[in-house]
Amino acid sequence: MATGHDTADIADDVETGRRARADEDAASSERNLQPWHPGRLNRGRYRVELARGQRLVVIWHVVAAIASALALVATLNPGSDDGLPGAIKLLLLVINGLAVIGHAYSVVGIRNVWRRARTVSLLTNYIVFVVASSAALHQFGFFLGIGAFGEGLNKAFIPFLVVLTGVIWIAFGRTMSERAHGSRPATWLRTAGRVLTGLGGAWFVVKADPSGIFSAVGNGLTTPLTLATLAVVIGCGLSLAHMWNARVAAHFGTTYSETQALSGLAFLSPNILGFLFFFAGPLAFSLFVSFFDWSTTNTTKDFIFLDNYIRALSLDFSSAPRSGAGTEVLKNGYQVLVHLDWFGQNWVIGARDIEFWLSLRNILIFLVLAVPLSVLPALGLSTILASKLPGMKIFRTIYFVPSVAGVIGVSIVWGQLFQSTVGWINYIILRAGEILPFVDAPDEGQAWLSDRSTALFAMIVVFAWMNFGFNTVLYLAGHQGIGKQLYEAAEIDGASTWKTFRRITVPQLRNTTFYVVSLTSITALQLFDIVWVLSRPVPGGPDNATTTPVIALYKEAFVNNSTGYASSLAWILFLLIFGLTFGQFRRQRSESAGS
Repeated sequence: MATGHDTADIADDVETGRRARADEDAASSERNLQPWHPGRLNRGRYRVELARGQRLVVIWHVVAAIASALALVATLNPGSDDGLPGAIKLLLLVINGLAVIGHAYSVVGIRNVWRRARTVSLLTNYIVFVVASSAALHQFGFFLGIGAFGEGLNKAFIPFLVVLTGVIWIAFGRTMSERAHGSRPATWLRTAGRVLTGLGGAWFVVKADPSGIFSAVGNGLTTPLTLATLAVVIGCGLSLAHMWNARVAAHFGTTYSETQALSGLAFLSPNILGFLFFFAGPLAFSLFVSFFDWSTTNTTKDFIFLDNYIRALSLDFSSAPRSGAGTEVLKNGYQVLVHLDWFGQNWVIGARDIEFWLSLRNILIFLVLAVPLSVLPALGLSTILASKLPGMKIFRTIYFVPSVAGVIGVSIVWGQLFQSTVGWINYIILRAGEILPFVDAPDEGQAWLSDRSTALFAMIVVFAWMNFGFNTVLYLAGHQGIGKQLYEAAEIDGASTWKTFRRITVPQLRNTTFYVVSLTSITALQLFDIVWVLSRPVPGGPDNATTTPVIALYKEAFVNNSTGYASSLAWILFLLIFGLTFGQFRRQRSESAGS
C-alpha cells in the first residue's frame, strides 16, 4: 500500500513527464515553423533532388532569357507590323528588358547560390507568368468569348434555373441529413437534386452552344505562337513551384523575414499588378506621351519636349489707345481671351488655346461657388441631424440618397427640370409670380442651359445638390468625435445655440472640414459627367460657357485625336489640383500648430 510520501512522488513524476512532453511538442512545432536548415539538405535524396531541380531551373532561365531577348529584338524592330498599339509595344519593351536582366541574374545567382537569386527568380518568373497568361488568354479569344458566353447564358437562362434549383435541393437535403441523422426524405431530396443538376447541366450545355469556345481552343492549339506562349506559362509555373519550396529557401539562406515579405507580396500581387497596369502605368505613359506630337491618326511620333505645355499656357498681351481706331495686335495664332480698359488703354489678352483658358476660368468660378454650396449647408444640416430630435435617422437616409444615385440619371432628370418650356423650375417661378406680388417672373421661360449667363450656375446647383448629402455624412462622423462634456459645460455657462456652434462645433470639426473641402474641391476640378449630359448636343456649350479642363482634354484626345496635347492638359490639371490640395494641407497644418 502506497504511503502519502509515495503518492506525492508519483504525482511529481507524472507532472514532470507531462511538462517534458509539452516542451517536446512545443519544440517540435517551432522546428516545423522554421525553414529547413541547409546542413540537413546536403545528405541523401534531398541533396540529389535539390541539385536536379536547381539544374532544371537554371536551364529554364537560360531558355527564357533567350526567348525574352528575341522578343525584345522583335519589339525594337521598326519594320515589324504586328498591329499592336504603341502603348502595348512600350509595355512589352519594358517587360522583356527587365525579364532578360532578371533571367540572366537568376542563371548566375542560382549556380553560385546567391542569397538574392531566389527572390529575383521568383519575381521574374511571376511577372512573366502573369503577362504570358494574359497573352495566352487573348490568343485563345477568351476576352472576346466572354461576350459570346454572356449571350449563351441569356439563351440558357431556364436551364441555369434548373441547375440552381438542383444545387439548392442538394444543400437543403444535406442540412436535413445532418439534423435528422441521415433520414430517408433527406436522402431522396439529395438524390433528386443531383439528378436535376445533371439534367439541367446537360440542357445548359446544349442550349448555351459552347462549341465556339471549344473551336477557339482547338484553333489556338494549332498556332505556333500560342503553343510557345503556353510553354512559357508552364515553364514559369514549374519554376515558381520549385523555387517557392521551403527546402530551396533554406538552401539559399532565405531568412524568416524575407519569407514573410515574399508571402505578403504574393497575397498583395493582384492589387499591386492592377495598380501598376491600370493606374501607375497609364499615368507614366501619359507623361511620356505629353512630350510628343502624338496623334492616333499619325504613325510618326515627333519628340517636341515642352511644346505642348507651352502651347497650352501661352498668353500674349497687347494694347492700343482707348480712342484709337485699331483694336488689338496679337501674335499669329493667338485669339482674344480678355478685353481690359485700364488707364486710357485698351488692353487685350490673347491665348493660343483659348478653349483651355476659358475652361480654367469656368472651373475657378465653379470652384468658388460650388464648394461653399456643397460644404456650408452640409455643416449646418449635420448639426441638426446630430441632435436627439425624433426622426433624424430617416432624414439622414433621405439626404444621403443623391450621393448614391447615378450621376447620369440624376443629370438627365435635372435637364428636364431646367427645360425652358415644360421644365418644373420655370413653372414654379411663373406660378410664384402669379401668387406673390414681389416676385417678378418673366413672361417666357428662362433657357437655363442654353443661356451663357445661367448655364454654368445650373451646373453648380446640380453639383451642390448631389454632393452636400455625402458631405453631411462626413460631418456626422466628425460630430461623433466631439466630447459631450463640452456641450454640457456650454449649457451650464448659459451659452446660446449660435455661440455653442461657433465656439465649439466649428473648431472641433476643423479636421473634418479640411477633408470635406479638399475632397469637394478635387471633385469639382475634375467635373465632367454633369457638364457632358446637361450641355448636349455640344459638350461645354453654349459658346464654351460650361467647358471644363476635363471636357477640353476629352475633346483634344477623342475628337481632335491629339493624344499628346491632351496628356499635357491632363498633367497641367493634375499640377493645379496638387497645388491647391498641398496649399490647403499646409494651411491646415499651420492652423493646427498655432492652436
